[in-house]
Amino acid sequence: MASNSRLSFQDFAAQTPSAGFSDWLAANAGPSWAAATDHPFTKAIGDDTMPTAAYVRYLIEDYTFVIDLCSTLGYLVAKAPSMQSKAKLSAFLALVTSEENDYFERSFAALGVPKETYQTAAQGPVTRQFSDLLLQSAGKGTYADGLACLLCAEWVYLVWGLREAQKPRPTHFYLAEWIDLHAVPGFQDFVGWLRTEMDNTGPDLDPAAQDRLADLFENMCRLEVAFFDAAWAAQDGK
Repeated sequence: MASNSRLSFQDFAAQTPSAGFSDWLAANAGPSWAAATDHPFTKAIGDDTMPTAAYVRYLIEDYTFVIDLCSTLGYLVAKAPSMQSKAKLSAFLALVTSEENDYFERSFAALGVPKETYQTAAQGPVTRQFSDLLLQSAGKGTYADGLACLLCAEWVYLVWGLREAQKPRPTHFYLAEWIDLHAVPGFQDFVGWLRTEMDNTGPDLDPAAQDRLADLFENMCRLEVAFFDAAWAAQDGK
């Protein structure tokens, strides 16, 4: 259900004609968007002050999440309206299942996490909610529904990744390379394409559908925050 205080996309576009539909989604997410992109957990990655227990917990949860992210991308490839869109999403899926998977395996080895631990790990409750929202939106919803959720998930990481890339490089490779993966030109290009795809798709939807996308995007922001919170709590053994 749309927030009573939410500015419609039509009014937003009238006030800020140079902004796109993706800008409207982020603006309406407000504090949730700010909390997700500026979380202390993300700053600790760039500051090289990340507690080992917190990062291990985060990587295990994210590894289980990435498996569902791959399924989400598969749904979106099937529903994408053009060959270009299918190609962009397919290329990102190939990247996640190759370079990113290699990063996880090397990082787990360096952190002393056995394969049987991360390969058989059950998702925590927050990760389950996060994955379910992505899978339900992309699998049972419209292309635009899934796109809005994917956009939030990847755009949040681009924002903090670019910010942390401006700091001195962390000494731990698993922190430095995690920043790299989310600040390299290829990832910037993909998120830029997601924004353009959303900007081209959203304005033609009816107001009810636009509000649904805004709800999905904001819910994703809140779950991003909860995801970081859950990993951050691991530093205290909670």
